[in-house]
Amino acid sequence: MENTSIEETVAESQYCTDLDPVSRYRYKELINRYVGRDPYLMKMSEFSVELKDLPTVEAVDITNYLVLQTSYYTRQQMKAYKSMEAYNFFVNGWVHNLGVKRLHDDHRLVFARVNHSQRSSETPLKTWIIAKEVGEVIAAHCNCMAGLSESCSHVGAVLFSIEVGVKMRDSASCTTEQCKWLMPSHVKKIPAAPVALIDFSSAKAKKIKLDRSIDGRTTDNKLWMQT
Repeated sequence: MENTSIEETVAESQYCTDLDPVSRYRYKELINRYVGRDPYLMKMSEFSVELKDLPTVEAVDITNYLVLQTSYYTRQQMKAYKSMEAYNFFVNGWVHNLGVKRLHDDHRLVFARVNHSQRSSETPLKTWIIAKEVGEVIAAHCNCMAGLSESCSHVGAVLFSIEVGVKMRDSASCTTEQCKWLMPSHVKKIPAAPVALIDFSSAKAKKIKLDRSIDGRTTDNKLWMQT
């Protein structure tokens, strides 16, 4: 694909404009091929909040993308995924405002906001992921400093969110509204609170509770991180 055709067909967000020439070309090539518009120029009203629209991302798809495709994590790190920063971002509620947009050829665009890990009062990061409906992850971007590599802890956190959303969607026996409380709640900021009131549960413990609760339950079919 020629540079001129990419320039003519894709409007640029400020994020895209600020990229170096090589990265900018790769970014525009991706969004021109799969989306047709820069995700950073889209509004949340353009995205679905229905669980049924999520791509069927499973653990193997996450490993394939983070280990084999982008080399952001090693196989050994993925085996100990519960200690990974990305996993802890998800379990501790940093992912929110997650939406899905159906694309052509059975692809999906997932967009989410992810809080900064150490600077929770700052504007949340914007993360998007392109995946096939069957779960294969094609590409991703985040406007954090590491996101240019198409993989970072924030991308990983969103992938873990999608995986659990799919599990909730596909579970079989629950009444409406029962699973809203199961997902990690959206944390806008870390509150100042007496030690006795702070939840010191580990990410592992929280995920165990989540997994146990999902078993035998369904959802109201809405994404869980809307505000």
